[in-house]
This record gives sequence, structure tokens and C-alpha cells, in this order.
Amino acid sequence: MSFFKEWSFCVCLTLIISVVFSVFAPKGEMKRIYKIMLSVFIFISFIYPFSDFDSSAFHIDTSSGILEINENSGSAYETEINMKIKEFLIEKGIVGANVSSSVRFNAESSELEIKEVVISIPDEYSSEDVESLVFDELGINSRVVYVGE
Repeated sequence: MSFFKEWSFCVCLTLIISVVFSVFAPKGEMKRIYKIMLSVFIFISFIYPFSDFDSSAFHIDTSSGILEINENSGSAYETEINMKIKEFLIEKGIVGANVSSSVRFNAESSELEIKEVVISIPDEYSSEDVESLVFDELGINSRVVYVGE
């Protein structure tokens, strides 16, 4: 943070000095050369502080923000998984099913762990058939219950 304070101070000081010198600018052909020299002075004063810039001193702690994003993104993954399984079941002719899941996202390994999938189906379908269909086609081990259980 001190780097930015020093840099902004340097920029302000440079601009003030440049304004004072531009008031005393000569007339005629020399004015153009004088303005070029002032422009070079301003440009150098903008970039000079970066020659002493130590990037190791510039550190932003983002770990807490990443944890918050990952905790909140679990519900987004759950919603996506629920929707995909429900669409799959409708495609296979199983209408009226509800899906709920529990998902955990590990930020360190970038892995998505599906803890549990519960599928609620109407009484007219076989729970064993739905369970094996979901496992065989999607590779997801689920618990199938009847609506109301």
C-alpha cells in the first residue's frame, strides 16, 4: 500500500511542477520542443517508481474469498446435478420424480464429491429398476424412495 501512496505522491508532484514550468514556456518554435521535454519528464516520472517496485511486498490474501465462493458453489453443483438426473429420468419415461443431492467441492484438488443422491419416485415405478438405471447409465449410486417416505 505504501508503494501506491509514494507513486501517487510522485505523480501529483510531477504534474504540479509541469504546470508551473508550462506557464513559463517560451513562444514560437521553442514552445514545441519545450512541451516535448515536459512530456518526456512526465512520462519518466510515471514509470520511474516502478524500477524500485518489489513484487514480494505486494500480496493480496484471497484465500478467504475462495473458500466463500467454493462453499456457495456447492449449491450450484447440487442444482445442476439434480436437474441433469431429473432430465435423464424424464427422457427414460419416469415422470414425476424429484431429485435431491448433497455435493462437496474440494478447492485444493478441484474435485467434486457427490455425497448422496436421493430420488423420490411415484408408486407406479420400481425403485430397484430406477436405481439400477441411474447407476448403469450415469454411474451415480443413488437411494430411490417413494414419494411420501
